[in-house]
Order: sequence, then C-alpha cells, then structure tokens
Amino acid sequence: MKNLRNIFAKTLITFSVLFVFASCKKDKDVEKDGNTIDFTKYYITGEYDAYGTRNSYVFTFGALMKASYYSVGQSISGSYAYTDGNLSIHQSNNVTCNYSLSNGVITSSSIPGTISYYLQKIPDADAFAGKNFKGTVATNGLANGKSCLIKFTTEGKFTVSIDGFGQTGNGAAYTLQNNGVATANTGYEGRLHLMTLADGKLYYSQSYEGQNTHYFGVLTLQ
Repeated sequence: MKNLRNIFAKTLITFSVLFVFASCKKDKDVEKDGNTIDFTKYYITGEYDAYGTRNSYVFTFGALMKASYYSVGQSISGSYAYTDGNLSIHQSNNVTCNYSLSNGVITSSSIPGTISYYLQKIPDADAFAGKNFKGTVATNGLANGKSCLIKFTTEGKFTVSIDGFGQTGNGAAYTLQNNGVATANTGYEGRLHLMTLADGKLYYSQSYEGQNTHYFGVLTLQ
C-alpha cells in the first residue's frame, strides 16, 4: 500500500509540473502575440482587386513606427500603431488601413477589394536568390492562362518569361525592400515589377505602360 501511495504521489507531482509548463508556454505565446509584436521584423502582403484587375501589394515597417506601402509602380509612406490586436496604418495620402490580428495571424482587413493578407516574417537573407517560380498570369484582369516563369540568380538579377517570350534579356537587377520583398524597373522598356513572398509562393505584378499592359499571378516554387 505504501508503494502505491508513493507511485500516486510521484504521478501527481509529474502531472502538476507538466501543467505548470503548459500554462507558462500558453502565457508566453499570448504575450508574444500581444502588444509586444516587433513589426520591423515582419511585412504584410497579398492581393487585391481594383476594378476587375488583381494586383499584389505590401506593407513594410521601419523604426519610429514608420510604414511604407508598395503596389506595382506606387510607393506611399506613413506610420502605424498597434493596440490590443488592432493594427492601424496611416498613409501620407490620408488613407487609413486597419487589420485585426489574433495569435499572430491577420483575421480581417478594412481595405476595400482586399482578397488576401499574410503577416510574414522577414527572411534572414535574400529569399529570392537562386530560386525559380512558375505559374500563369492574368493580363489586364483577364485570366487567359499565359504561362510565366521567373528565375532569380544569386547575383541580384532575375529573368521573366511570359508565354515563352523573354522580357529581361540575360537578366535585370532587382532591389530588395527587405529579404522577402523586391521591386524592379527593367530600364528603357518601362516595365515595373513587384515581387513578394507569402505562404511559400511568389506574388507577382508587372505594369508596362508602353503597351498599357498589366500582369498578375501567384507563382509556385519549382
């Protein structure tokens, strides 16, 4: 009987310790996803619809509560505030964008036309370099299934091929806004590119004013 009491006591102690560890872990997770989120380590990206044409977008966050918005060919500065799961981004064009977060995940957005939104941690290094992405793109909002292949070199350049037509020769330079967000202007052609990574995929927008053409697609890693 004494041995049984000892075994029961040890078992009770073990479960008590496990319960304390579980409680501490839960509290730590809640604290992490509360007002202590360091947004300078993250960006928000996804896609939105504007008059029947889909585009990609991205918000980046800097020191002193500064924020920047990018869509293809557009950049807007601003500031942000975060309280009790509500992220408000105030842009210099007097537009305010609101996101609701729960457990580190965006659950809703106040931005009209928004289709998707991902809170992504900034990679430690250039996440584009040496990778290839493939899929289809829509042209001026028309989902005509044009094939698209984008290849990134390890020297900060990329190539784009749409329907087998190479647009950037042997490669054009891209500019990292952070290690998960890149923009490019491919020179005299006037092709503007926005490339962001989210959920393991490449969100790609291109604007070519010379032919009044816009491309958008979500490409998969090859």
